[in-house]
Amino acid sequence: MKTRAIAAVSLMLLSTVWADEVTLADGRKLVGKITQQDDATITVLTYKDGPITASAADVKALKKGPSLYDTYEKKKPEFEETADGHTKLGEWCKGQGLTWQARIEWKRAVEIDPDFEAARKALGDRKTKAGWETFEDQQKAKGLEFFEGYWLKKSDIAKIHDARHPSVGWVLTATYTGDADEAFLKSWGERAKDASTYMWELTEGQMYVKELTITDKGGGADFTIVNKDKMKIRDGAYAETGGGTITAPGLILTYTFFHELIHLKYSGEHCDNCKHCIMSSDPKATQVCDDADHKAPPKPSCWGQMRARHKELALKPLTRKWKPTPAPETKVIVKDRQ
Repeated sequence: MKTRAIAAVSLMLLSTVWADEVTLADGRKLVGKITQQDDATITVLTYKDGPITASAADVKALKKGPSLYDTYEKKKPEFEETADGHTKLGEWCKGQGLTWQARIEWKRAVEIDPDFEAARKALGDRKTKAGWETFEDQQKAKGLEFFEGYWLKKSDIAKIHDARHPSVGWVLTATYTGDADEAFLKSWGERAKDASTYMWELTEGQMYVKELTITDKGGGADFTIVNKDKMKIRDGAYAETGGGTITAPGLILTYTFFHELIHLKYSGEHCDNCKHCIMSSDPKATQVCDDADHKAPPKPSCWGQMRARHKELALKPLTRKWKPTPAPETKVIVKDRQ
């Protein structure tokens, strides 16, 4: 009977969730304490990797439970405010599975006593002739960056982002029809960067300009630039698409850039029944229509058509609740043919 009682208690303990657990669409499970949650994002202070923020739309399951961080707060007063005390508290944290908090405690010990060897070794720091070299500096010297508990190459981090949040990164070309100095070509590149940010925001982080090569003296290109110092290519026309290129002004607007790119790359029709869509004729439009808010004809919605074109990427419907994040860098290559 006693054995059965112990077994029953053990099962109860195993079934208790000693953390907040957030399961994401890609299979990841964030275990720790939820520190922020709204319609757009959720942040979990994980036991192992520290704070991780994910899109609220990616959350597939959520369980709440008593956090080990609460246990840590109760335990903390038992240790002295000394280098030795914080080192021992870090060891306790590590034993409990609070890996992230353990490192915080060891770093606090080093702040109190920069030469406290036990804390330095726990952190992975290395002593050199010039003094202590932190573990972080060692990793950065290898060209690595810290990402969700791991030190990885930038290229590997980019691959993870792409796998989690697929996006279309356009590689484009532009040319000015006449002679142009390098300053003008660079300035047009800056306009393309602004347009990339605009695209990124309208598509909720799913489309941007990855690279732009810009030259002068004409030739085949996605954008053929005329009227160097104007916003229009002629009276009544900000730009036009035809013959495999976009005829664009030197002072192209971000709105015009994306509108004409949709025409060029997707044979996009005008969408005048959706006044909120940039493919309509309404200059106040600030969105790309999607299936949920599209008013036909034409069919399908503009973003629906673009998502269908990139099925392999599994681009997501637009939520209108997306919290803007910085757009990826646009690489601009200037080739002055003088």
